[in-house]
Amino acid sequence: MAAWVRRWWHQPDQYDWLSEYLASRHLQRFSRILIASVVVILGVVPLVMLFSSSGPQGQVHRTAAVVMSALSFGGASAWLVGWPSRRQSVLFAIGANAGVTLAVVIAGTPATGLLACATFAPIAGYVGLYHSGRLLAATLLNAIVTTLFAGVRIAAAGDTAMAVGHVLGVLIAVLAVPFGTQLLLHLLTLDARMSNTDPLTGLRNRRGYDQSTLTLIAAAERPQSQWLAVTLVDLDGFKQINDTHGHGYGDAVLIAVADNLRRASAMNSVVARLGGEEFLIAELIGPDDAAGTAERLRAAVEAAAGEVTASVGVASMALTDIGGTVAAALTELVSQADAAMYEAKRAGGNQIRVREAASRSR
Repeated sequence: MAAWVRRWWHQPDQYDWLSEYLASRHLQRFSRILIASVVVILGVVPLVMLFSSSGPQGQVHRTAAVVMSALSFGGASAWLVGWPSRRQSVLFAIGANAGVTLAVVIAGTPATGLLACATFAPIAGYVGLYHSGRLLAATLLNAIVTTLFAGVRIAAAGDTAMAVGHVLGVLIAVLAVPFGTQLLLHLLTLDARMSNTDPLTGLRNRRGYDQSTLTLIAAAERPQSQWLAVTLVDLDGFKQINDTHGHGYGDAVLIAVADNLRRASAMNSVVARLGGEEFLIAELIGPDDAAGTAERLRAAVEAAAGEVTASVGVASMALTDIGGTVAAALTELVSQADAAMYEAKRAGGNQIRVREAASRSR
């Protein structure tokens, strides 16, 4: 049981690969409309409750209800505009949590406040589907504390039996939905993760890397001034880590490194695990940014839990030099980054080496 809890707690954020999974099956638009519709409905509720005797009372609480509705409509509009980044999605989840808690606090009657707690169910379901176990744990903790607060208010009003019954009912719903979505997530991994995603870290595998890098190049907004940097990261002495601490500890280190590399990479970068202790990152950079990119990723590995370092090699090429030979250019960039990485490793590790791939004509 303890081992399962640890795995759940340390499960990687699955936002990127699930977003790509939905996009590959042309389901992102449907998902955006569905989420936006739910948020709009939830935003209408505080406005409707202004006309109820059990709704917010007093100028401050009524103003807070109007602000909550406005923020809900703004969030729904953002979903309709386009698919959010991981950071925006996390902020959306945190904002939704705060909004429900505020709705419970400003409710005109204890029973109305407890009813509002049911809204935590879809929020927890969303977090359980898209984000890490840590964010889900924070969401569930907030839901439990807020629901207990609402129950205590009902009990204080003289109906303890109603408080206990309704609190238990709400908590069952709030806890069941996210774990149901995680079961769905497990089923999706049988399809998505086996094809394009590394099952341990949640990063792309080599196939996913190749496909996503082609998309990254095609979507470049300033091809005349951008370069493609391919960085190969190889952990130093990883076999010794496994031999000394066991493969379970080694897996935890890989997950921590993957998390840090994802955070340290540019927003539209492609971060992949090739297998073992090797990671591959593709980013669009400026012409003189290759060394800074490699150093940023080296530092990200060194900062990860597990006292691990990495040898880092980076190769770059101007987008204008790639032209119609994209597959050949990507192969050359990986080869040059690999050679640079081995130079860093032979020099003692925890270093970077930089190469510029040969130019290619259109």
